[in-house]
Amino acid sequence: MSEPADLDQSPSLPRRNWVSIVLVLVVQALNMFSDNFVKMLLIALSIVMVRDSWVGRHMELWLGAIFSLPYMLMAPLAGYWSDRFSKRRVIIWMQVVQILCFVWLALALWMRRVPGSLELSLAGFFVLAVQAAVLSPAKMGVMKELAGSRRLGFVSGWLQVTMLAGILGGMWAGGMWYGAEYEKTGDAWMSALWPLIIISIFGVGELIAALCIQNTPSHPEVRWRKGMALEHFESLKIVFRRRSVRLAALGVTYFWFISNALSFILVTLTKELHPDTGGGAGPMELAKVAGILGIGVISGSFLASHVSKNRIELGMIPVGGFGLVVGLLWSGLAPLGSSWMYAGIIFTGAAGGCFMVPLYAFAQDKAEKQEKARVHAGMNLMDCLGTLVAVGIVALMKYLEFSASTQFMLLAIPTFGAAIYTMRLLPQDLVRFLTLAAVRVIYKIRPLHEERIPREGGVLLLSNHVSYVDALVLAAACRRPVRFVMWDVLYNVWWMNGFLRLVGTVPISPTRAKDAIRSVATALKDGEIVCLFPEGQITRHGMLNTLHKGFELMARQSAAQVVPVHLDGLYGSIFSFQGGRFFTKLPRRLRYPVSVRFGAPLSAHDASADVVRDAILHLGSEALLARRTWSDAHDDLPAFANALRLSEIEWHRPGDVFLSLEPAESIVTRTVKALTQLIPGSKFIDHAGDAPATHIVAFGTRHSLSKLTGHERLAFCLDSDLAPLVENNALRGYIDPVTGILVSTEVPDPLLPANEQGGQHGRMAGSLGRLLPGFSLESTATGVRISGLFPESDSVVEIAGVKHDEQGFLVPALTNALDTMSF
Repeated sequence: MSEPADLDQSPSLPRRNWVSIVLVLVVQALNMFSDNFVKMLLIALSIVMVRDSWVGRHMELWLGAIFSLPYMLMAPLAGYWSDRFSKRRVIIWMQVVQILCFVWLALALWMRRVPGSLELSLAGFFVLAVQAAVLSPAKMGVMKELAGSRRLGFVSGWLQVTMLAGILGGMWAGGMWYGAEYEKTGDAWMSALWPLIIISIFGVGELIAALCIQNTPSHPEVRWRKGMALEHFESLKIVFRRRSVRLAALGVTYFWFISNALSFILVTLTKELHPDTGGGAGPMELAKVAGILGIGVISGSFLASHVSKNRIELGMIPVGGFGLVVGLLWSGLAPLGSSWMYAGIIFTGAAGGCFMVPLYAFAQDKAEKQEKARVHAGMNLMDCLGTLVAVGIVALMKYLEFSASTQFMLLAIPTFGAAIYTMRLLPQDLVRFLTLAAVRVIYKIRPLHEERIPREGGVLLLSNHVSYVDALVLAAACRRPVRFVMWDVLYNVWWMNGFLRLVGTVPISPTRAKDAIRSVATALKDGEIVCLFPEGQITRHGMLNTLHKGFELMARQSAAQVVPVHLDGLYGSIFSFQGGRFFTKLPRRLRYPVSVRFGAPLSAHDASADVVRDAILHLGSEALLARRTWSDAHDDLPAFANALRLSEIEWHRPGDVFLSLEPAESIVTRTVKALTQLIPGSKFIDHAGDAPATHIVAFGTRHSLSKLTGHERLAFCLDSDLAPLVENNALRGYIDPVTGILVSTEVPDPLLPANEQGGQHGRMAGSLGRLLPGFSLESTATGVRISGLFPESDSVVEIAGVKHDEQGFLVPALTNALDTMSF
């Protein structure tokens, strides 16, 4: 069986692991369903027989206390068994014990009105609770062995979802079934016996599923120590040894305190809604409210699991805490039995699910490998202490004769304090979660090759810079927390500084280069991920700018690995310079699709500016070739490829009229026609006609440009030779004569602020223009080799006598090379 660390490096889990994970989830769901089905049968029996037995008057509190005792008495021993023996074997043993418990309970109910039969049922329920206490650390610990750390948040979320689904499903089914049987027969005891006999069959199904789980290793090095069975707080010492695990365990304990208190209050609520115990309406109402609460908890847990599928989102914890406060007040203030009250209960459950899932995953992930089961056993011990506190508090509120609504609102008081505490503990995680949640609402972010980011140690991410939200998008795509580098002038803006400090931004000064390098290198040495945009500015023409070389020293001083990154799809958003302006334009769509591609890690020694630039270009080529728009290419792939790349750069305006000066069958004309299909509001003409000259963008070769009137807004010379261009002062581009692919083009120099003039050039004398987006480039002994022309194609363009300079232009490799070479 693979180690968890090996599973983390694998892009996907082995099929056998996934099957075993599903089987564990099934076993847990059925086990919890059966246990809580029985619990609800006993509570329903007590509601009907409330006048017949002093035990029945407060059955929910008795059951809560009884179910907690095994976790207090057995937790260390249960943790040891799961650490010492194969967790699969422990799960199998406990399924056998559950079946025996069902036989015991059936006999107790069959005895009917024999004195002590109800108390004997409680004793059987205690043994069932022992079974659950031993099973709990085994099922939690086995998930780490099957899924590894990276997927633990996702799997833990599903573990909580299935657990809660089983708990609440069993409560709902038990109450509804008992109520229906009692309405038909009027026999309180037999109405519990027959459902119990039927549900016992599920125990056999659980045993079969447990036997099909793949074998997991035992750990004989974990030795039995004298007196271990009496070391009731040994697991608590392990939990409290590390602050991170301790705080997570306390949070989970509070969740179970609230959860159990709510379940007790729901019984009080049921009795208020149905004071007459002569029929089955009371048990059915209890099943209904339990089911409503379950819908909320399962929804919240599913949401938290989905959000945490790539990393554990601790920012959800304070959000869930404040949600619990709102839900409790909502439930308490709503009219009794109204739809608003039920909606408040659903909301409370959803907030609880969001609160619990990341806490469970975090505690398991931070525990040491050989202690995970005992950590979970210790957490179970704390959870049952929380349950006993809930029993005491609800018993006191019942003694004081508080209504269910009042009890809801009183619980909101300590919950508000807990929410404030978690917010103060996790301010960075909260701000990060809320910010990235807002980003995910606007952008549909698709990370690719996340496994290339090292799981530990300092990592320097180097990305292209397309918009003002690049940092947030990249942070949302990376499973590890990311710190970003920012000029101190922006960092010190008063209304931004607090937020930037919370998210861990690293300020640097352009006037103190050594200090900047030292600051970033220190963060990398501390094992953090730092992201730098080596262009130093947002692109204003849609193409890659010069990569400044300061990052080379940062990486070498810290010996950090360097991961190139490419952001695709952001050029065109309101935060980019597309259209010649930032912000003041309407978004094309919500949930804007964006891909974030991570390249292969580079050592600090190998990560030169040229190597990183080529890696970013290659990732950009992968991104463009993976777009779904290629399905619109139809039969003219070269023309569509040219048009797609032209549409990604900054030169056109709304309402432009595209004029082709070439014959209809030429690649230039076909490219221009395809371009009009990609740029909204544009149209194609083959002669100037009456179109306004200020909107005409003309395309042609050196020979056809003689037809220009001289009043066109822009003219492009898309030629297939390397001769110098002198006519008409047109913007230069180069089309490969073999493939018909437009490789490069010049664009107008973009508008820049006064202090940045000259920082981004759109044209350069004697060049073939800038390399267009979406190409991979390799320098050769004679020139350059360009690949990534079309999807699923190995075609390349080779241009002799030129090189790709640091600004992104294709320029002569030797003086006058463009004057002497032609095709």
